[in-house]
Amino acid sequence: MPRRAAIAALTLPLILLPQATPSLACPPTGGYVGSIFSGTVDAEQAMEVLREAGVRASIVNVTFPYLGGVLKLRAVEFVMGRWPDGRPLRAYIIPGRRVTLVLSETSASLDAGWLRLATSILASVGVLDPSTSVAGPLASPNNESPPEAVVRWAELEMSIELGEKILVWKCGGPLGVAPTLPSLWGGVAAVVANEIDANISYPLLRSALEGAGLNTVLLPPERAAEALLRYPIVIFLGGHLAPGTGPAVWPFVDPTAAQELATGETPRLVQVESVSGVTIVVLAGADRWETRGAVEEFISQGWPERLATALACPGGVCVRIVSSSGSCAVGEGIGVAASVEGEYAFVTYREGGPNPCAFHVISSVSVSASSRTVEVTLALERKPVICIQCVGVITTTLQIGPLEPGEWTIVVNGRPVSVVIQS
Repeated sequence: MPRRAAIAALTLPLILLPQATPSLACPPTGGYVGSIFSGTVDAEQAMEVLREAGVRASIVNVTFPYLGGVLKLRAVEFVMGRWPDGRPLRAYIIPGRRVTLVLSETSASLDAGWLRLATSILASVGVLDPSTSVAGPLASPNNESPPEAVVRWAELEMSIELGEKILVWKCGGPLGVAPTLPSLWGGVAAVVANEIDANISYPLLRSALEGAGLNTVLLPPERAAEALLRYPIVIFLGGHLAPGTGPAVWPFVDPTAAQELATGETPRLVQVESVSGVTIVVLAGADRWETRGAVEEFISQGWPERLATALACPGGVCVRIVSSSGSCAVGEGIGVAASVEGEYAFVTYREGGPNPCAFHVISSVSVSASSRTVEVTLALERKPVICIQCVGVITTTLQIGPLEPGEWTIVVNGRPVSVVIQS
């Protein structure tokens, strides 16, 4: 097929007319983030494997207009979660003969967490080798077409440069985003482990978690996709090179930490972070006994109790971390802001730090129905990485609810913000 066979001239309908600046009535409310991997993928096989793993998947045609034409591509679409208004949040795998693109919808902040979850799911079912990444993550707001990841994929796969991007009329999608989790699994932590780590480390981990009030379920590596889509906490026993679990773990481990673990420079890794509303825990060691040592360290640091607190819903009001990450403090204000989607408040809290390599975890939550007040205490945790030298701002988005109609005061680390829930 000629390189440009997938590209055709397009007379854009009114809904996609280019505009000089985003309309105030149609602001960017979400976006796309993608990574590119070397090699090709069979679309039909990928769809079937995802379906067998319990993931909703189908083959679709996707189009990306640009100034002067449109790029038409065949993709495997799969559902990652739900926006708070109930619409599905989708990810795509777009195969090529040279390189493959994984593209995910995301929030207005262009959080790469959904992309990491999508990559882990594809790796866990054998569709993708995450170690073959050649570009990304690349992010663009949803009013910008084509997304930057698609532009880069076209350059690598088709050796073409797309024309100038356009801004399109594309409304909808809330500012905050979090997966919909069945209440049945609301207080359960899924532990993903191969047979060796399950035998050596899981009994100790289960005892500590259940002692803190968290039930556990043990799943084999081939059910990692199920764990990531259905459980609020997913704990991986073993690192990025562990038999079975390694591919699913790879997207969650910092490259520096992965290298130090592989060489034995760091004997064990204890990593806890929120990835788009799912708490991901990696307990890994240079060998199987060091992995057990990581479990012991995880317990001694009080993480079972802290995770149980994070899942508590006092008065029926749940507080979940949607995303938490750091950046260099360039023009970012410190403080708290909030928006409302239905019965839920989405609160963004920014705090300064000595560097950007940190994230927040929930330390405590209290709810007063009489005064309509929710108080949340967040604690800063450092990432186990070598950090760049700049003053940091740690930005965390919380999903709080469901809340009864009326005005509520939400206090995060002593900083209040008011929201109104409509009846």
